[in-house]
Amino acid sequence: MKRYIGVIFTLLICSLPYTATAQKEAKAKQILDKTAEAFKKAAPLSADFTLTVWNHGSPQNETSGTIVLKGEMFHLTTPSVITWFNGETQWSYLPANEEVNISQPTEEELQNINPYSFVKLYRKGYDYRLGDKTSYKGKAIHEIRLTAENDKSPFSEVTLYITQADLLPLYLKVKEQGGGYNTIDIRQCQQRVNANEKDFEFDKKKHPHAEVIDLR
Repeated sequence: MKRYIGVIFTLLICSLPYTATAQKEAKAKQILDKTAEAFKKAAPLSADFTLTVWNHGSPQNETSGTIVLKGEMFHLTTPSVITWFNGETQWSYLPANEEVNISQPTEEELQNINPYSFVKLYRKGYDYRLGDKTSYKGKAIHEIRLTAENDKSPFSEVTLYITQADLLPLYLKVKEQGGGYNTIDIRQCQQRVNANEKDFEFDKKKHPHAEVIDLR
């Protein structure tokens, strides 16, 4: 009898970490689902951000920009390139070269361009769990950690800081399979801004001298 009690006790003890983990995973999914919904309600959304490329813990390059999003569409502006994406076609305008490249980007390419694309990663190919961090730059947050299910995914880990107030991303840390990582700080975010479909397409009239290079 004592032997069976000991086995049951051991099984109960071993199940506690799993139960706690399962609860954390369920909570993480709940937050991510709410974030995806909040993102839809906030559109069109405009955000100022800073992207930093890191190597061995040291910042190598930093770029600031602004992005306007509505559904799958976005308009991204940085000092070196302006990008429009209407959900199918992408235009990348290089002011220094006076040229615009037209393409139909893959999902992976869009993830490298659009800092908000990581909100959808949890739906396919990634495990997720709730982290321990609860505040960032004076704001209450949820920390969500995404881990790739296999090494074929372009990113091995993604850490999201989501504000508790409006459930929108505030910070992202994206670790690549090779070990390097990038961080994205969302400095300012405006919800339901004025934007229509034409704002997500290249306007030749505004850049009459640009050379158009069709890569499709």
